[in-house]
Amino acid sequence: MNAIVEKILNDAKIAYKESIKIENEILEDHILSIIGNAQSILNKQSAPNQKNNSHEKSNQESDEVQKVHRKVPRWLNNPSQYNYKILTTFMTLSNKNTTPISVSLLEKHSNIEDNKFTSHFNQMKIISEKNHAKVFDEMYGEVNLWEPIAEFIIDLYKKR
Repeated sequence: MNAIVEKILNDAKIAYKESIKIENEILEDHILSIIGNAQSILNKQSAPNQKNNSHEKSNQESDEVQKVHRKVPRWLNNPSQYNYKILTTFMTLSNKNTTPISVSLLEKHSNIEDNKFTSHFNQMKIISEKNHAKVFDEMYGEVNLWEPIAEFIIDLYKKR
């Protein structure tokens, strides 16, 4: 099963790169959603088997944490940016990540057009070369801060 999901994930990443080349934002959004869902499936399936690819996953996560540390402070200084709107809305609604919130509630209160919300939110919940930076985990429609950066985000948010 993992091999099939990994194949889907790899094909989706290739398709995503092609969708960027042809500048089709709707296709990009759908492919990012597929990538996020496939990664969630892989994470759930490999949870009991954490030793598989743990070194590679550790490097990816470490790189992503560095990206978050580099990018998120800039987001929080730019209230007109979509990432700012989504993250600060999440922090408010979730009481600084103490309560998971639904994607639909986050979308409704972010006051961002549907197509723009989906595109930006998807890029804030996956690890990939061209994402904004992973700050969220989504499981069954519920959103929380991604654990490796949760404390960092909460501290930044409190200081602003």
